Amino acid sequence: MERRQSPRYPVKLRVYFPEYRLWGCTKNLSIDGCFVSIDKKINEGFVAEILLELPLIGAISLKGYVVHSGMKDDGLGMQFVQVRFAQEESSYYSIFTDYVKLLPEHERIRAEYLKKVHKGIIKLQVMPDEGSC
Repeated sequence: MERRQSPRYPVKLRVYFPEYRLWGCTKNLSIDGCFVSIDKKINEGFVAEILLELPLIGAISLKGYVVHSGMKDDGLGMQFVQVRFAQEESSYYSIFTDYVKLLPEHERIRAEYLKKVHKGIIKLQVMPDEGSC
């Protein structure tokens, strides 16, 4: 049974866990949470601060708790926690939700791109594997 309340988008963004000095990368993202690929296990139920790097915006600070570990210890699922009485945290979360609300438009643009590739109008371009995220 699907427990997610909001759609997930396949978005790769850099993530940093300051407490663990650990870098990761999102596999997917929604207003409510994300899945982060990391190479270290973080216990379920743990509340963690993360820095999430949003394109064109910069890093923002979010808090979330670890809902589950990946199937092959390839990462973790996080649910974001908005602390309503902490102004700074609420402001970061507001910026984040504004960003996520634009993702359906990004998906529309990608679908248009892939349609042109399928019709042979343009070639599908792929970045080399050597970059981060």
